[in-house]
Amino acid sequence: MKQRVTLLMIAIVAICGMAGCNIMQSKPAKHAKHAEPTNAIYHWKGVFNPTEEEIGFMHQHKVKRLYIRMFDIATDYNNYEERMEAVPIATTRFDGKVPEGVEVIPTTYITVDALREMEDLEDSYADLIVERMLAMASYNNLGKITEIQYDCDWTPSTRHIFFELCRNTHNTLSEKGIDLSVTVRLHQLREEAPQADRGVLMLYNTGNVRSHKTENSILDINDIKPYLKKCNYPLPLDYAYPTFGWGVKFKDGEFESLVKSYENETLGEGEEMRIERATAEEIIDVKRNVERAFGKPYQNNIIYHLDINELNNYTYDEIAEIYSRN
Repeated sequence: MKQRVTLLMIAIVAICGMAGCNIMQSKPAKHAKHAEPTNAIYHWKGVFNPTEEEIGFMHQHKVKRLYIRMFDIATDYNNYEERMEAVPIATTRFDGKVPEGVEVIPTTYITVDALREMEDLEDSYADLIVERMLAMASYNNLGKITEIQYDCDWTPSTRHIFFELCRNTHNTLSEKGIDLSVTVRLHQLREEAPQADRGVLMLYNTGNVRSHKTENSILDINDIKPYLKKCNYPLPLDYAYPTFGWGVKFKDGEFESLVKSYENETLGEGEEMRIERATAEEIIDVKRNVERAFGKPYQNNIIYHLDINELNNYTYDEIAEIYSRN
C-alpha cells in the first residue's frame, strides 16, 4: 500500500476490527436489483438516531430508501510525513436503528482539495473508501448494501481525478454486485459523466449564497432553467429537492456566515440576515420543469434531509406532491 493513504488505511483497519469484516459513460448495471420506484430521503447529521416523529414521517410517506452520509473525505496534515493527505473525517455515529424495510445507501462527501491529494492514487483510495463504507455498514447492521454514492462538486481541473476514482470504484463494486451512484450539480450536466450506474441531480444550493444580491441561494427556478436546455445527460437521473432553510448573515453587505438556528440570532451593528427556504410551490415548479426536460426519476425522488424540525415546515400534502411521480 502506498504511504500516502496511511491514515485512511488505519481508520479502515480499526473499523474492520470492530466489525469482524472480512472517463467513460456507463449504462445502468445489469446486477441492479432495486430499480423499482420508491421515495427516498437523505440523512446528513453527525449522529444517526432518528426520532419517533422522523420514523413516523418515513412510514407516512412510504420512504423505503435512506441515503446516509457515513463520513467525509477531506484533507489533513500528516505530521509523520510532513504533508497534506486525504483522510476520512466527521464519521457518523449510529445510536439508533434503521427502520425495518428501509434500504440504506452509504454516501460519502469528497472535497475538491481531497481529490487533488488522490491524484495518481485513485485505485488505492477507491478500494479503501469501499472497504470503509462496507465495514461501517456491517458493524452498524445496516443490512444488505446494493449501492454506494459519491457526493462531490468536482471542477474541470479535478474532473480527471474524480473520473478515475469512479472508474476504479465502479470496477471494485461491480465484483461485489453493488452499484455506484454519483451526485450531479447543475453545472456538471454539460460535462461528460463519470463511470457510474446512475446520478442524482442536486436541485438545491443553486445560487451564490455569498452574494448580497441573491434572493434565495437554496432554490431559484431562474438558476435552474438555463441548464435544462439542449442537454442529454448520459446517466439515468434521480432528483433531490430541498426541504430545509437557513439564515445568511451579512455585515456591511459582505457575506459573514450561514446560520441554521437563525430564530435566536442576535444581529450586531452593520449586520443583516437573509432568510432562505424553498416553498413547496417553488419546489414543485422546479420539479415540473426538470421532469419536462429529463423525464421522471429513474428510481427516486429524494428530499434533503431527515430533520423533523425542517420537515414540519411543509404539510403532508406538500411532501406527497414533491414525492409524487404522476
